[in-house]
Amino acid sequence: MGLVSTEGATSLTIKHPSELPGLVGKTFTTPWFRVDEDRLASFEHASYHEEYPHGYGGEEGYGEGLVEGFHLLSLLDVMCNHAFWADGPWLAWNYGLDNVRFTSPIRTIDDFRVHGLIREVSERENGGCLVVTDLNAEVKDRVKPGFVATQRALWTTV
Repeated sequence: MGLVSTEGATSLTIKHPSELPGLVGKTFTTPWFRVDEDRLASFEHASYHEEYPHGYGGEEGYGEGLVEGFHLLSLLDVMCNHAFWADGPWLAWNYGLDNVRFTSPIRTIDDFRVHGLIREVSERENGGCLVVTDLNAEVKDRVKPGFVATQRALWTTV
């Protein structure tokens, strides 16, 4: 399935990373997304979760179709790139995550999207910027988010 709907999505686009400091306090919302069953199986195979010694899904765990937390985090890049980018020869390199919390399960039947708040922008000596973004995964028809995290991205020239 992947992208489900752009309803309610908002984006932040800049022409040049020098504009990044002006985005502090601004927000974006990604399109709605849903993880496919076949992609879930592929992720579990690629990350050796099929060899997990104790069940975490099914009847003994969180239920069928559970999307593992690291699978959700791996989707942040593609999801956020639909809502926050710079035109031109600039890249945002994954610089890490802080304070990640998985607050409620997300399953393959759930639509979810990510809300981002640009918390901090620090200019670097090489002309790039380190951007700190607070993220919150909204799950459709649910009050509690699927996860919250602080993402760091280093914006540099290609």
